[in-house]
Amino acid sequence: MVAAMGTTDEPIDGRHARRQRNREAIVSAAFELILEGKSPPSAEDVAERAGVSVSSIFRNFDGLIDIQQQAHVLFRERYSHLLLATPPPGEDLDGRIDFFVRTRLDLYEQASPLMTLARRRAAESDRWRADIAASREALGGQLRSCFGPELGELSPADAADLVSILDSITSPEAFELLTTGHARSRRQMTRSWALALRAVLAGWSAPTSTKRSAVRRSAPTRPQEQP
Repeated sequence: MVAAMGTTDEPIDGRHARRQRNREAIVSAAFELILEGKSPPSAEDVAERAGVSVSSIFRNFDGLIDIQQQAHVLFRERYSHLLLATPPPGEDLDGRIDFFVRTRLDLYEQASPLMTLARRRAAESDRWRADIAASREALGGQLRSCFGPELGELSPADAADLVSILDSITSPEAFELLTTGHARSRRQMTRSWALALRAVLAGWSAPTSTKRSAVRRSAPTRPQEQP
């Protein structure tokens, strides 16, 4: 009986292993195609790249959107070294700015097509929104790690405002606009982002009274009413 059970288990294990290999090949194929600019890739493109049949795709996944979601999970795994990277201990502000800008551009240059696809899919399901939220949280954590000394000198409200501004300046959406809308090169973005970060950080480190005075000076004056 034991031998019979063993011979029965082996084909089942083999089928399971083959199914798992097919799933991994399909997700990897979709991942590569999206990064190459085929976004979203067709079932035929994915099947050809993965070396499986089109019917195999739909046997293993609940459609192309399911495959794309799995590809976004793979994105976080393959690019965790960029999402979670922190500057070396003891770096001064200039060094931390340079590290931050370089790491962000490395990530966006390699993974921007997949991040763009995820944002477009966000309106379709809670799962996409949760995936994007996890990525944004990782990027926000990296930002707070890079500029912790400066944020630590601020009130919680000012620190939250500063994080939101720095994150917006260097967001995936900003990268997409700069590259596609303004045709900025990496060298140009490196310079402009570094200058912008230094300017914003310097402005936020000013005394509160100075910042309030600047706000009052920049506010439009209301015309006096004629008697």
